[in-house]
Amino acid sequence: MQKSLRVGGVAFSTPDPDQIKPLLVDGMGARPLPVTDLRSETIQRRFAGAIDCPVEIHPFQLGNERIELIHCIQDSPPVSQDPGPSNTLWFQHIAIVVQDLNRAAEKISPWVTSISKGPQILPNGVGAYKFRDHAGHAMELLWFPAGMGDPRWHQDDSRLFLGIDHSAIAISDSDLSLQFYLSQLSFKLRYASYNQGKEQDRLDGLEDARLAIHGVGGLSGMGIEFLRYIQPAPLSPTASVLTPLDPLYAQILVYQPLQSLPKSSMRQDPDGHRLWIDS
Repeated sequence: MQKSLRVGGVAFSTPDPDQIKPLLVDGMGARPLPVTDLRSETIQRRFAGAIDCPVEIHPFQLGNERIELIHCIQDSPPVSQDPGPSNTLWFQHIAIVVQDLNRAAEKISPWVTSISKGPQILPNGVGAYKFRDHAGHAMELLWFPAGMGDPRWHQDDSRLFLGIDHSAIAISDSDLSLQFYLSQLSFKLRYASYNQGKEQDRLDGLEDARLAIHGVGGLSGMGIEFLRYIQPAPLSPTASVLTPLDPLYAQILVYQPLQSLPKSSMRQDPDGHRLWIDS
């Protein structure tokens, strides 16, 4: 039944969708879709009863994937949060594939704050650049050389920003995360690696970064990548402390075939990262 689950995007909370829209539309060329007002029953199910205020979903299409902005309409302003370094366990980003890394980084520069010390070419030849938007959401640009990455990233395409390759999440225990995603959700293991070196340090904005990486996903399309920091050690808090009222709150969007499960549902992985499983 769950073998057909497919990762299709990520949703981020934000107190002001108009603050993020220029980055997505003007910077990345994402296509805005109609705004949805969630009904109370859906709000309770999607957020596990964590909020009781009205919610708008502002979706954007980027390639084959979606970026949704969750806007909880409330009177009081949200409490600002220091996102912390990349080894904080609530860390989550989306990796957006581009045709030209330097040109893409320059294009989005008016709307972002760098995490990385500029675009980096890693030892395996992949180009990467990490940054945050105005609300603090972490994102990454990826460029794949010929023969690497999903074949869809090497099709003839005039667009600069192609789509989302994966969402990366910081984790505390690789075995626990693999058990959850492979056994409980029936995702497949796609790759595993061990990253370290000066390029990784500059990419993450850390010193002497060493991390074990695992990539999982459905049979095709966007995946989920585990970042298990061995050095420096993972830091609390986990994503479980975040609520939809917090700007750093996120959900991985997972789609299931119609009627494969009785209802849409929200799940949490061992480190509190949320997955919204919908038809």
